[in-house]
Amino acid sequence: MTDTDQINFVDSELVDEVVSRIPESAWNNVKATLITHIVDAMPGEILVRLTKDPEGYEEAETILYNYYTDPERNWNLINDIFQLLGDEYVLTLLDDMQLDQFENK
Repeated sequence: MTDTDQINFVDSELVDEVVSRIPESAWNNVKATLITHIVDAMPGEILVRLTKDPEGYEEAETILYNYYTDPERNWNLINDIFQLLGDEYVLTLLDDMQLDQFENK
């Protein structure tokens, strides 16, 4: 688990680079994976504020997925998760997803 009390510095050029390298056809999988990691790292008080339920993990995922659904928010998702979990963790996570298997359309 990552210390979510700390907000990490994010290099906007790195965010641009990562967003440009994710194939369009992979974004649904990327969003689902990253949102799951965001919710898993979410402090309990944030979960309760978001969902009004201390066990509202699925609802939190739905809320975040709806928020990040618009492709215009892809950059924001990558930026936000870098801030929350750190770029090294997120880059490893994305690498493990083997995004090169998706065709870029």
